[in-house]
Amino acid sequence: MKKFLLSIILVSSFSGFSQILSEDFESGTFPPDGWTTSTLVPTRPWGLTTDIFNATGQATFDINGIGTAAIGWIAQDNVADLTSPVFSLVGYGDAIFDFNIKIGFEYMVDPFPNGDLEVQISTDGSNWTTLWVEEDQGVFVDYETLSISLDLAAYLGEANVQVRFLYSGNDADSLSVDDIMITGNLGVQQVLASSFTTFPNPTRDVISISNNENIVLNSIKITDINGRTVKQIQADEINAAPINVSELSSGVYFMTISSNAGNAVKKFIKN
Repeated sequence: MKKFLLSIILVSSFSGFSQILSEDFESGTFPPDGWTTSTLVPTRPWGLTTDIFNATGQATFDINGIGTAAIGWIAQDNVADLTSPVFSLVGYGDAIFDFNIKIGFEYMVDPFPNGDLEVQISTDGSNWTTLWVEEDQGVFVDYETLSISLDLAAYLGEANVQVRFLYSGNDADSLSVDDIMITGNLGVQQVLASSFTTFPNPTRDVISISNNENIVLNSIKITDINGRTVKQIQADEINAAPINVSELSSGVYFMTISSNAGNAVKKFIKN
């Protein structure tokens, strides 16, 4: 019991909610400090709605406040990115990436899928993984504000992280982005994760969670390497649980364990 109480004290002393990255484009300067942009077509760069649209376009694509980042359509090939500064996820037990967008369904998804907005992440500035694209949203109304939230559990512990909004298309649609925020909780993972054991790892069919401190499990969420949730389980306040993962494709996954002592993330491989 003393060992368990010590763990709780350590978790409490090192944990805390933190704002890791925040950008609302309200400074009036574009790109904001630390952000970069590039474009294939010089007349169609990322910019502020006030700079690239007329009053009608601004009314359509403004999201919050006086500043919203946007890019305009053009009837020729264009590829343009809006890339964040480098930030660190070292020491975080969880991290969530939130942003708001306005985007056209008709010319980006159906019936004219002429372009894409890929939201991507990198840990080296060279290799990028797509976390989200507008087709992931299903059916939505043209230019409604979509609030997107992505789990960055797969990138916890990385020190040189960047995200970017990559627009590509030909005669696609204009779009806008605002209220970018990455938040997380410090310290929970490092102290608590060592209390849990996952086995066998790698696994083919079933992976089990156990702990030697009688920590009560509440729920378990499994995400793939792109941060997409692929399985969720209610643990019903037990301290050990077998999880059937036979339906998952081969690859690397991350298990977020919610317990009465906090959250912890464990990585496993599915063969």
